[in-house]
Amino acid sequence: MDMKKWIKALPIVALLFMTVVAQAEEKPKVIRIGGGGNSLKIPAASGASGWVNDQGLLEKEFAKDGIKIERTYYTAMGPGQNEAIASGLIDFGSAGDLVTVVGRAGGLPYKIISTSGAGGSNIYIQVNPASGIKSLKDLKGKRIGYQKGTYLHLAFNRVLEAVGLTEKDIRGVNLVNADAQAALATNSVDAIVSSSDRPLVDQGVATLLFDTRKYPQFKSGPGSIFVTEAFANKYPEITKRVLKTLLKGYYWASKPENQEAIIQSSVKLGGTYKHIKADLIGALPPKERYDPTVTPKVLKDYQEIIDFAFKRGIIRRHYNVSELFDLRFQAPVLKELGYDKYWVH
Repeated sequence: MDMKKWIKALPIVALLFMTVVAQAEEKPKVIRIGGGGNSLKIPAASGASGWVNDQGLLEKEFAKDGIKIERTYYTAMGPGQNEAIASGLIDFGSAGDLVTVVGRAGGLPYKIISTSGAGGSNIYIQVNPASGIKSLKDLKGKRIGYQKGTYLHLAFNRVLEAVGLTEKDIRGVNLVNADAQAALATNSVDAIVSSSDRPLVDQGVATLLFDTRKYPQFKSGPGSIFVTEAFANKYPEITKRVLKTLLKGYYWASKPENQEAIIQSSVKLGGTYKHIKADLIGALPPKERYDPTVTPKVLKDYQEIIDFAFKRGIIRRHYNVSELFDLRFQAPVLKELGYDKYWVH
């Protein structure tokens, strides 16, 4: 499939349809939004989403319609949101790359309507000094903690394969980040795969074996903003307005002058200042890092994830990336906001 032609062929009739039904369509009483939780279990988010929430942008957007905004933050991150979708508990969510690939393969009725920024996330492998692990090849046969079904899972698979190993060569333990940190500190695992926070390294309890800032080819891909098919089809204009509001957050996050605020909001939720800042230093410029545009490269990357996950048994059903994305909404919203001229491809 020619991804570029597919994007450019976004039907104008879809935009016209949304415009026509805008006045007549039924409105929901509440919009239910899922998000990733944090180690402190504070009901809040950081970065672009955090700014949207802190400013009450969605509440202000839908106040005139009498529509309430209901947010739920899942400590199980993306997999937790997948469970919520399966139970019919949320309408929108934001998760990492592998999560939505797995969810769609399993029949979850949602589609990605935007990325959550093109920057991806850095991946770190922390090890217990007493484990004898000195190199990536030494992970063979060891107990490794990581959250399965997430971007960490996908990135770790790619790192293993780069040194001739697979998941079958290690003893994987499915743990969310906070539990993984605790397990490493108590010698319950030999190593963990984590995102930005590395307190055990600071404390001398663990050593840093691997860092994708040095090997960016192993970083995670762009995350996603998704909506259930039922909601998008019943409320296309509301879906468009939700996305429009969220993209204002990505525009704000893309400004250099707002990077300190992004770091501080992550610290508030349990992150470590120097680690969060280190993740941003040397990464993509903010404008690129928070670019939400679904480009041909994004579609190609997601298709490669689908292929990778199917080949290795992470998902049991193979499918085309077009099944995972709904591109009716983003192009009109970017144009309406003038962001199509800001994020030019």
